Amino acid sequence: MNGFVIGALILFAGVCVGLTVAFINEKLKLNKFQKTLKSCQEENEQLVNEIERVKEELHLIRLKAGESDRLKSAFLCNMSHELRTPLHAIMGFAGLIANPSMPGDDKVTYANIINRNVDSLLEIINDIFDISQFESGVTGVDIEPANVNELLNSLQTWINLEKINAGKEDIVVKVNKANKDLNFSIMTDAYKLKRALNHLVYNALKYSNEGFIEIGYTFSENNYIDFYVKDDGIGFSHDKLEFIFSRFRQVDETPTRQYGGLGLGLTVAQKFASILNGKLWAESEPGKGSTFFISIPYVKAEVNS
Repeated sequence: MNGFVIGALILFAGVCVGLTVAFINEKLKLNKFQKTLKSCQEENEQLVNEIERVKEELHLIRLKAGESDRLKSAFLCNMSHELRTPLHAIMGFAGLIANPSMPGDDKVTYANIINRNVDSLLEIINDIFDISQFESGVTGVDIEPANVNELLNSLQTWINLEKINAGKEDIVVKVNKANKDLNFSIMTDAYKLKRALNHLVYNALKYSNEGFIEIGYTFSENNYIDFYVKDDGIGFSHDKLEFIFSRFRQVDETPTRQYGGLGLGLTVAQKFASILNGKLWAESEPGKGSTFFISIPYVKAEVNS
């Protein structure tokens, strides 16, 4: 009897051990399955996130492509208008001048109109040429002494003529020279600096109907000279700062916009400022005018008196 009981107990113990081992094996398999399942779920989440990221990038690319196409179309439309306007004026008034019976005084007037439109056409061509040079990376820098006060004087003379041509005679043009020395000169590329400032001055005139335009410069503590063009024209909101220096972009891009231009002027000015190891930035407020700054390294030139 005792032997039977012992045998039964041994058998029972063996069954229990077997069941325990089987349970442990199943538990291990379950844990492995759960880990595999969790890993698959994590990989699936990563895949879903990656798909969403790619979809978002594709969406942004489509938006940028659409915006690029819109800007190119707007640029081509604007360029067609900007080129045709002076060309038509040149052709029309040249034909009038060719008339032998045309009075001499009228011929002078028409010749002046032709000259202004030639200048306008040349400015457009220069902007396109400058942009093409930037894109090809062939823009060089000619560093030489540049008389700063003479540069500002020439800009003042030019803008005074332009405001008359634009029918904005009431705008007051001011010049602020931090150094009054007539021979004050710095080492820079005078052509590029003047071209950059010229665009800023032209913009100030374009977006102003009255008040003043101030051209000047100051010296900053970090050994830079800061040129500025200030006006009290229409100004623009802070969100416009994100794109006004981009090619083909303008403050007013509505279909009924009243201001002409190709949208290249500020881009060219910014590129020139960068080439001169400087920077261009703006401050503005709608209805309260704008101030554009060009800051370049101040290296005083030694000029023989």
